[in-house]
Amino acid sequence: MSLSTINYLIINFSCLLCAAILFFHTGEDLASDMEIRLFKLLLIVFGIFLIDDSLWELAVTHSTSLPIVIRSLFNAIGLSCQPLLCFVWFLFSEVHLKAPLLTKRWFIPLTMTPMLICVVLIFTSLKTGLIFYSTATAEYHGSLYDLVMIFDFIYLLLVTIHAIIKAHHTKSFSSKRKYFSMIAFVLFPFTAGLFDSFVPNTPIMSPSILSALLLFFVNVQEMRIYSDALTGLNNRRRSNQMLEESIEKANPHNGFYVLIMDINQFKQINDHYGHIEGDHALQCTAHALKNIASQYSVFLSRWGGDEFMIICPQSAIASIEEFKRKLEQSIISTAKTLNLPYCLSISVGYSLCTSSHMTPAQLTQAADLMLYQEKHIVHHLKS
Repeated sequence: MSLSTINYLIINFSCLLCAAILFFHTGEDLASDMEIRLFKLLLIVFGIFLIDDSLWELAVTHSTSLPIVIRSLFNAIGLSCQPLLCFVWFLFSEVHLKAPLLTKRWFIPLTMTPMLICVVLIFTSLKTGLIFYSTATAEYHGSLYDLVMIFDFIYLLLVTIHAIIKAHHTKSFSSKRKYFSMIAFVLFPFTAGLFDSFVPNTPIMSPSILSALLLFFVNVQEMRIYSDALTGLNNRRRSNQMLEESIEKANPHNGFYVLIMDINQFKQINDHYGHIEGDHALQCTAHALKNIASQYSVFLSRWGGDEFMIICPQSAIASIEEFKRKLEQSIISTAKTLNLPYCLSISVGYSLCTSSHMTPAQLTQAADLMLYQEKHIVHHLKS
């Protein structure tokens, strides 16, 4: 066995070990149940690819002593892992990005079809030679080999486009990092593929795929530091960072509003309907606010308890009072749509920053003061 083969196997074994560690460290709190299952399936397919690639390297090294059918079988398994890996990544990404088309019954069967076509063509190539064929000394690409590469590329391209669109529309720094790590899943193997085309038989593809998976995993883990587990919004830590960043850029021509919102009579909802329903009320409020925030591309977070915060550039809205009314109305409309057994509404306070000399405490205190004046009015009207 040559030194290059030994190095190739060591690299693949190291990647397999890292993938196994990643698999067992993908906990239930990483994402939704479906996302966790798909991410683990992604790691399993990658593991199969690594094992097959190692066996393939051994088969090539001992090509004279192995039957052609064995080498062809290793080749077929390795090639079929590629469209399967691309499809699982595509499906995982669409679930993670909450693609609306996922609710359509035809979506998964339709998007799965190219992958199934590729796998069938690859394994039937053992007889037809359409994707690949083997001789006593080497393996060659068949006439339809490029079709598999095209389908693989389409899966990855669709994810990349979707992630770029999401990154463009979000104001969350942690979300942007997550979306860019999804784009990197394509860039790493693509770069490795280019390198391999100039320097063949280099064990670079496996480490590149593993690097992309690790980058995404680390970014999702880091995102948990800046996100609220219940609502999925930015948390207070990220809000403080965003406030400081916005204040640094503030001037009379580049001001921004800080809005703090509070659910009216939230304690009564908790006391009367229980904390599970209280959590549901927070999630409904977050969902409604997120819809408005996305329309204006503003920063939204859960400030703490039943309080939410929006950081909104002056230039993003025509009137702060009109924007405030839209936020209030969105909560009421959501409660009616969901037919909640209680009245769900919010009070809103805000402050304006037009100077880099202001502090986060000054802005939040001013917004809090208006908020509690609003709540006092609401309480007075209800009593």
